[in-house]
Amino acid sequence: MFRLVAIRACICTLPTRAIGSTAGGIRRQYTSDTEDIWIKRRPLPTTTSVEYTIPTDPYLLAKKFQQVTRDGKLDDAVAIVMQTKTRNQSAVVWNMVIGEYAKSGRLSRALRGFTEMRKRGFKPTQSTFTALLKACAMSDSAKSAQMAEYLFGSIKDHGIEPSILNFNALLSVYQHKHDLKAIMEWFNDLPGEGPHAPILETYTIVLTAFRREIQRQLKELEEVKASGKTENKPSFGDSRRIALVKENIHNMFGSMVELWKTFAEDAQHRLKSQQTQQLHDTKPLYIDAHLMKVILKTCHAVYGENRALGRQGLKIAEQVYGFDKTLGSTTKRQSREDDLVVPLAVRFLQGGSSSNTVADFSAVDSNVIDLVLGLCSRDAQYTKAIRFWRSLETHFITQLDPLKKEFEPRIKEFYARASIPRSDNSVKTA
Repeated sequence: MFRLVAIRACICTLPTRAIGSTAGGIRRQYTSDTEDIWIKRRPLPTTTSVEYTIPTDPYLLAKKFQQVTRDGKLDDAVAIVMQTKTRNQSAVVWNMVIGEYAKSGRLSRALRGFTEMRKRGFKPTQSTFTALLKACAMSDSAKSAQMAEYLFGSIKDHGIEPSILNFNALLSVYQHKHDLKAIMEWFNDLPGEGPHAPILETYTIVLTAFRREIQRQLKELEEVKASGKTENKPSFGDSRRIALVKENIHNMFGSMVELWKTFAEDAQHRLKSQQTQQLHDTKPLYIDAHLMKVILKTCHAVYGENRALGRQGLKIAEQVYGFDKTLGSTTKRQSREDDLVVPLAVRFLQGGSSSNTVADFSAVDSNVIDLVLGLCSRDAQYTKAIRFWRSLETHFITQLDPLKKEFEPRIKEFYARASIPRSDNSVKTA
């Protein structure tokens, strides 16, 4: 496992040097002095728009809060909590209050809920701080990132050990603030094993941050090029800027791909350890459709500027789902399957079949299929598109069955463009 950590550390330092912070400076140190990050706590509502029956039990109060919130009356739901006697409240209910305000980025109200919670003697939990950090991420306040750091630094002051979910919530704050440097600093500090090791959500947050930064750089590149066209000929300064932005995109994309490789290696290591009943406190990793969409969308984004970079999406897709390279009849195809490398997603499904987690994730959906076929089409790799589809038919038939009608016209077109008879099971070697 040491090798995985070392690889990740090497990857994480690269974008930190190349990109720098877009949020205005180095991450500040924790401090007990909150004067410079003070955010006004708006009082919570205490009156309702209509009359409600006030619950006399914490469980009933939680149900009432959820019911009124689902009706779109958050202020009424919070007012009911405020009107309820303290002995009939609970930390769970106050976590709900903070969580609902967090969803809409109402940071001042979430912080006030945190104050009211403690004032009534309820101890915050890991979930409390996850919700508060989410409120910071969704808030438009210029001080929300600093507040997030202060809140994260105060978790241990409440006798709580930060969880990986708290780390993820903090990373989400930096992601929304477009501070890739801070994300990489924190990610680089995470251990490779144990309860604080990165989980699927952690990797997805970091990869998404790369994608957003690459998109920002691509937009800047288009603007500089457009400026040069307006002036008929780009200036020396514009030419230099174009070259620097292109280099930055290339470096960032390379780091993103290396991070993907680290994720794949880390996931396989944990799968092997899970099978040998090692790493009991380290959560397994799986490949899900959301993670793949982040990577494939980035490949599509860079393809127009650099085809070589965009094509790496097909390599990753082949690594995850497999591209069926068998020839001839079904019998021959079956005889050669043992000689093929088992796709990563299939390996995780097979290796984690005894885990309940497997039922909660899907490595492929219609969007992933569309993105892979789209890359094949843009690069005129029609045979690869057919091989990808055949691999899905072999390994992901359950997920594919409801989608066959949607993609049938495109698959038929790929067969025609590749000059492969649809009735023939053979596929030309690319």
